[in-house]
Amino acid sequence: MRTYLPILLAALVATSSRAEQTTSDPVFERCIVKVKDEVEIPAQKDGVLMELPVIEGSQVKAKEKLAVVDDREAKAAVRAAQAGLRAAEERVKDDIEEQYAVAARDVAKIDLKKSQEANQRTPGSVPDIEVIQKELVVQKSDLQIEKAQKDRVMASLEADTKRAELEAAQVGLVKRVILAPFDGEVVKLYREKSEWVNPGDPILTLMRFDVLHVEAQVPARLYDRNELQGREVTVAIPRARGREIALPGKVVHVGQLIESGGNYLVRAEVENAKEGGFWVVQPGMGQRAKMTIHLR
Repeated sequence: MRTYLPILLAALVATSSRAEQTTSDPVFERCIVKVKDEVEIPAQKDGVLMELPVIEGSQVKAKEKLAVVDDREAKAAVRAAQAGLRAAEERVKDDIEEQYAVAARDVAKIDLKKSQEANQRTPGSVPDIEVIQKELVVQKSDLQIEKAQKDRVMASLEADTKRAELEAAQVGLVKRVILAPFDGEVVKLYREKSEWVNPGDPILTLMRFDVLHVEAQVPARLYDRNELQGREVTVAIPRARGREIALPGKVVHVGQLIESGGNYLVRAEVENAKEGGFWVVQPGMGQRAKMTIHLR
């Protein structure tokens, strides 16, 4: 019995050590630092680059103009569509023909009624053919009213068509004015002003550096996914000459798949900081960080 006591004690100590490791705040080395948003912005229409107000390193705000592909024809199309829509809307509002037809019918009815009353007093005083002609005038006025109403319906449908044409022209114009999809920095230019571009040709690459993603590989045997999701983290990132900066963050994604080696992906989001006008953290393939996930 004494022979196995040291072995049993050693096993208990090892088990206690592993339990302590899984219940304390885990630290993961060699985490990868990435930008949260990165996009290669292409031309959507063909033409000459009329404007390119940014250079590599330009800081831009969301919706800020990045480039303009020759938009003169697109602007003219918008103006033409606007004029066509205004003309159609005026025709919808124009009820002069209908008003005239109503007035003409009223007069024709009065004339017909007088002839009919005259024949009632003195049969044959107004010839039958004349009465029939006056009835026809009333019917014609009714048809003119109906036609005027249908003309306004058609004008309304035409206005809908012109409105759609205007929207299409505006979309065409928007596609020629390239705006920044988010706050970021221009890291690479592929074209220069006055160059010809085709749809799909890359113009520039835009990255966002104020918010970064830090990814770690976590052993599935030590931590369950629900233990880590939403947890606060501290990310330590090396700087020049052996210095280090610590940034707070939060776990925003825990991978569902267990990858080779029995690990799954954990991604935290941290806010970058500036020093002397430059971002202190430079993401990229050569950047590695240490992430502590706070479990308590």
